[in-house]
Amino acid sequence: MTIKPARRLSILLLTVSICLFTVVALGAEPSPQPALAPFSAEQARAYQEAWAKHLAVPLEQKNSLGSTLVLIPPGEFSMGSTPEQAEAALNLLKTVPRAAPGEADRISKEEQPHHRVVLTRPFRMGRTEVTIGEYRQFIDATKYETETELFGGGNSSKEAETDPVKRKALWYSPGYQVTDQSPVTQLTWNDMIAFCNWLSKRERLDPCYVLSEQKVWTRIANANGCRLPTEAEWEYACRAGTTTQYSFGDNVADLDEHAWFNRTAEKGREIGARPVASKRPNPFGLYDMHGNAWERCEDYHAANWYAKSPPKDPQGPATGVNRVVRGAGWHYFDLHCRSAYRNNYSPIGRTGNTGFRVVCGL
Repeated sequence: MTIKPARRLSILLLTVSICLFTVVALGAEPSPQPALAPFSAEQARAYQEAWAKHLAVPLEQKNSLGSTLVLIPPGEFSMGSTPEQAEAALNLLKTVPRAAPGEADRISKEEQPHHRVVLTRPFRMGRTEVTIGEYRQFIDATKYETETELFGGGNSSKEAETDPVKRKALWYSPGYQVTDQSPVTQLTWNDMIAFCNWLSKRERLDPCYVLSEQKVWTRIANANGCRLPTEAEWEYACRAGTTTQYSFGDNVADLDEHAWFNRTAEKGREIGARPVASKRPNPFGLYDMHGNAWERCEDYHAANWYAKSPPKDPQGPATGVNRVVRGAGWHYFDLHCRSAYRNNYSPIGRTGNTGFRVVCGL
């Protein structure tokens, strides 16, 4: 989807008008221009640097766990797939040997319509997926017992898992060899939210979630703490100004340099997620946005959501059951690693190829 010159000019004029009004009314420095996709890798860095300077914060910042968060500027981008990209993805689907039922519908219906989304606020996003070492600090500090342990093990969506093999799969032992730098997996959605709230308090930020009487975590509006990204924030950060199938272009062969997926992560006995940041980053400086571990998002999943999603700061459906996951995991294919690909898991589902990445307010 291209933006007509007249529309670009109107957006630019509107931005300039708002900035000038702010300067006149408040005597403040004007805000930098929001990042208007498409933009190059050099422009991505320039947007980040401009907003970091404006907010008087570092572009990259370490938290108390030692992990790095990257500033993502506000901006506008095209979300989902164009009809041509969906058709190309359907052709790629023909090369997948173990395609799931309904995969074609997921591509042709859930990734469309291609639509513009505006994210009005800058935010910080983890440079990498949360690691086993980082999650271990949470466990050591709180003595938290994961739902995976309570339910009887991973690679399951059951509340009472009895399979002896699955019962052995836990966050620190997911079923393949790991180190503290491996992305943490075998967690439920609630296990991830509990970590986010704990990290918010540790960082002296406002927790983003509260547990309702129905034992459901709900988002606290305007809280500045740590949370899961919305689906729109995730895709915007993944694309980093690109409009192609991947954050590096359309050439599937180049995926090997950027992602751990089935072709690179299932060789002989050496299977499983790999240490984070061991492939090339995207233009925003984020690692493993393609592959390694699926990343949970905050949004409930709805197959027809794009047809009714608001264009400004979409938060996902108000209700639902399953939650969105993005980015694909080491066990999946190049088809699933695309920036636009959508998947969803049960909130109590836990597998050895699904993890998460945190977002924090500014």
